Amino acid sequence: MKRIRLKVNSIQKGIRPYITQYLGFLGIKPEDVGSFTYMPRITDEDDPSKLVDIDAAKDILMSLIHDKEGAVKIFVQVDSDTDGYTSAGILINYLKRRFPAAVITWALHSGKQHGVDLETVPADADLVFVPDAGSNQTLEMKKLVEEGKKIIVLDHHEIVNEADFAARVCPIVNNQTSPEFTNKYLSGAGVVYMFIKWLDMTVFKDDNPLMHRDYLDLAAIGIIADAMNMTSLGNNYIAYYGLRNIKNKMIAAIAAKQGSGTMPRIKDVNKLTKIDVAFYIAPIINGVIRGGAPEDKEAVFKGMITSEDSSDYTREWRGVTYHETLWEMAARLAFNAKNRQDSNKKKAFTWLCEKVRAEGHAHDNIIIADLHGTETTKVSPNITGLIAMEMVKEFNRPCLVVRETEDPDDGQIVLGGSGRNGNFYNLPSLLDFLSDSGLVKYAAGHANAHGVFIEPDKLDALREYANNKLDPQIFEDIVFEVDYWFHSYDTIDKDMLMEFAENVSIYGNSIPQPKFAFNFNITSGDFRFMGKDGTSIKITKDDVEFVIFTNPEVADALKQNGNQQVQIVARAQVNEFMGRKTLEMMVDDVQLTPISINLNESLPTGRVISLI
Repeated sequence: MKRIRLKVNSIQKGIRPYITQYLGFLGIKPEDVGSFTYMPRITDEDDPSKLVDIDAAKDILMSLIHDKEGAVKIFVQVDSDTDGYTSAGILINYLKRRFPAAVITWALHSGKQHGVDLETVPADADLVFVPDAGSNQTLEMKKLVEEGKKIIVLDHHEIVNEADFAARVCPIVNNQTSPEFTNKYLSGAGVVYMFIKWLDMTVFKDDNPLMHRDYLDLAAIGIIADAMNMTSLGNNYIAYYGLRNIKNKMIAAIAAKQGSGTMPRIKDVNKLTKIDVAFYIAPIINGVIRGGAPEDKEAVFKGMITSEDSSDYTREWRGVTYHETLWEMAARLAFNAKNRQDSNKKKAFTWLCEKVRAEGHAHDNIIIADLHGTETTKVSPNITGLIAMEMVKEFNRPCLVVRETEDPDDGQIVLGGSGRNGNFYNLPSLLDFLSDSGLVKYAAGHANAHGVFIEPDKLDALREYANNKLDPQIFEDIVFEVDYWFHSYDTIDKDMLMEFAENVSIYGNSIPQPKFAFNFNITSGDFRFMGKDGTSIKITKDDVEFVIFTNPEVADALKQNGNQQVQIVARAQVNEFMGRKTLEMMVDDVQLTPISINLNESLPTGRVISLI
């Protein structure tokens, strides 16, 4: 059963500007709306002086620079996700410019590890930077100190053990442990950005004090990629200016590649949105981190920290010689790695779906898929979460994808992997459900995405617990929460929709694109089929376009009968072509059966109404 539910804070017709009303529902004050829609302003959230240990970190760096006459040996540990890459990228790029005599080395993780790896730290390193990690590595830090090394941690993760943190032996600059620093939504890249900003404000205030702004783009990419809350004025400031001035040639190359081809995903490299980053840039970088060969990862990170490159990289393909820059080569390798990851993910997904059905678990309340068998031996542990996400869509159930592994704490053989929740309104947190069951050995992460360890002999018990504890009806009801419902075509407010469409740049983490429901009639002259297979559809009513991507069921129904009453849930955006702007609605769901209610019935906020 599919249903539309008007949000409790639904948009009120006639109260303009609508964008102010909408942002107000998200907790943004009217006086701050201009910071999201026009020009952000600097607030207390942008004050690095309120970060605990930031002066101690600065003093360590500058003392070593002074003592070593600039030739300090600095090592940077690069963490294994996009935020980790951008955090290290900001730091290395800035340090190379400020301290050209410094010897800077770095290391990537071989897998999906986090934090400093003691084996990668050079024996002669004077200073070790750990960006985007390290706050909970007290033992590792003590070992490095015992070796005579200085350490600076620039992190944003919460503290697991307060006693360990209290016993820290090095500066830990962390927004979570800084009571007076109000922006708790900075990612690692954001904390690093604050650190270099503080250096500019205190050490280099008379020598190019705005150098840190050259790295707003990387800070923005890291913050968005790590799914940080974008209602924060500080995060919004970084994203606003960072995405409007992409200076990093690696990021520009990836964006340009996504903007090429017959159906470019990125329309303008110089006008990136948070949505562009979340869907078309961060996944490419994460793809190479998760599934790329070591040389691919190295090429991508080198591209991120290299500003000058005079060499052309030559390759031959199908008898044609191509010349590419370092950044073009790195972008190509990243895309190839992402494509391989997608291919492996698809193979594993198909095999696991068949296995779940064959074992009779397709209707379990929680789908537990075990990556055990010759077909999946080559599936990287780094993509189990991605597979789980696809299986949630396939079975319309929360999903765990696990495989045999070793618990690092006690060496016990367990089933370890990733869990994904899905948007089930009566199951807000799969993580909490698993923890409360008492049947899992370990479960940690976020409500919708987390890691899990299960002892093999408790797998069936967990399935039985979920089947008995949960009502399967909660997974059968698909609910679309919309911000406004237009009951008929003549009620559509194009000005309202265009206002939200023209502000597409503000949408991102914690600021979702508003969704609208529509109900109107179409005839065969109102739509056309698109794509090679004709399963994408564009419905045009007057000057409003409704775009439906890859829906064979709807396409077949329209081919059989073009006269339909349609009900649509969609998001608004502007389609600009040859100087002409049109309102384009991107369809999330469509039904071709009439709505079985009286359209003149008043619709109080929060009322649930059937789509079918």
